[in-house]
Amino acid sequence: MDKYKKDFRGVKCPINFAKTIMALSKLEDGEILEILIDDGNAIEKLPKSVEDEGHTIEFKGEESSGGWKIRIIK
Repeated sequence: MDKYKKDFRGVKCPINFAKTIMALSKLEDGEILEILIDDGNAIEKLPKSVEDEGHTIEFKGEESSGGWKIRIIK
C-alpha cells in the first residue's frame, strides 16, 4: 500500500475535512492517506466524518511536533 501525507495544521474545520476528502478522491481503494491536523474540534469531528464517508481510520494519535496524526485507508 502506498502512503500519502498532507499537513492540514492551521486549516480550520470544516475546510480540513473538505481537503481530506479531496485528497482521498485522488487515491485508489486500499491506499493510505496520512494527515496532520491541529488539536481541538477537528480531532473529534474529522475522524467520524471520514468514517461516515466509508473510509477506515487506521491510526489516530498525538504528534510529537504538535497536533494529531491520522492515517486513513481509502
